Amino acid sequence: MNSRVKAALTKCFAGQGIIVLPGLTVLIGITATEFLTLLTSGIENTPERSIRGAVVGLLLSVSLAIGLRWASTSLGAFLAILYFGFWDGGLFLWLVFSLIIFSVFAATVDSRIIRNWFLVLVLVWMGQYGVRAGDDAILLVALVPLSVLSFVLARIIFNLRERNLNAVQLMEESREQNRVAIELERKNIARDLHDIVAHDITVVAMQSKAAKFANSGQAAMDAIDIIAKLSTETLHDLRLMLNVLRTDGTMSDSSGGSADKPAATTVYAVQGLQIFSQRLKDSGFSVTSHTDEKISELPRSAQTALYRVMQEATTNIIKHGKREGSCDLRLEISGSNAILEMTNQIPKSKPIKGDQPVGGIGLIGMRDRMNAFGGRFNAEVVDGQWVLTASIPF
Repeated sequence: MNSRVKAALTKCFAGQGIIVLPGLTVLIGITATEFLTLLTSGIENTPERSIRGAVVGLLLSVSLAIGLRWASTSLGAFLAILYFGFWDGGLFLWLVFSLIIFSVFAATVDSRIIRNWFLVLVLVWMGQYGVRAGDDAILLVALVPLSVLSFVLARIIFNLRERNLNAVQLMEESREQNRVAIELERKNIARDLHDIVAHDITVVAMQSKAAKFANSGQAAMDAIDIIAKLSTETLHDLRLMLNVLRTDGTMSDSSGGSADKPAATTVYAVQGLQIFSQRLKDSGFSVTSHTDEKISELPRSAQTALYRVMQEATTNIIKHGKREGSCDLRLEISGSNAILEMTNQIPKSKPIKGDQPVGGIGLIGMRDRMNAFGGRFNAEVVDGQWVLTASIPF
């Protein structure tokens, strides 16, 4: 079936359309038999009941069709037809079907006021019908229970349907929230893996080169010691991260405590500045640093974010900074913000815009971390130096 046809049918039979369209089919079918009689026999030879049935059936069909757009207008038109078109049992078939159809239709209206007024006016009509219809008043024995039963059952079914639709909607919203949470968690995991592995592997690579070209055995041994320490820390950090992902805890580090605290798990900002200053010194940079001890008053999560920014910035300095150049690391409180500023020299032989990967995953991750805390992040070249600034509300 054509997708447009499917969409059109779904739209037509959605909501109250599933009541209006079948109801129209019934009313038009009954009315069509009267029009057929009228056309076959002619107006002069057609009984008055058939003419009246054709007119009333046509009005009922039009009134119900209006319900596809305006429910209250449709119900109002039906009540008018009910009061002025049915005063005896001559059109009993139309009366029964129209009462059932419009009672079901009224039960699906959202407005409680409209539903209540419909019921009141139908009951009033039944009262006056019992007075005017004479012997036909006995038909109320069938009309009253049919109308009430139709309304009540339709209301129950409609409420169940609404609850089901709400439950489905909540499930869809829950699935979407889970999907977003999973994507966010994947992003966080990728960012943390990048921060841990990229930093330590970069330092290991640089120290490996330093050991290879060392002029003395002691310098080579110092580089190898740094490589060994970082390798142990990286392995431990990866085990901790994998343990978080494994609910059974099978990846936990059972080797016992290490003499050296893993850099990636020591997520206090003040200690982080000391650790990464030393890393830069070990990599041959001239480092100056300043730390405001009030930084330790920041929430642990904010300190972790600043720690990760320092970690990634240190990686970038080691990879892209001027060999044996100067670096300045500052972590302090300024007004209502905790500010991290890291400055390093860049090689003059490289194009300025190519010195740092402004659009790389590392800088994107740092910016995301600051944005998560309502902070700011900026990295740019200023007077031949790479200046990185990150701030978090204190």
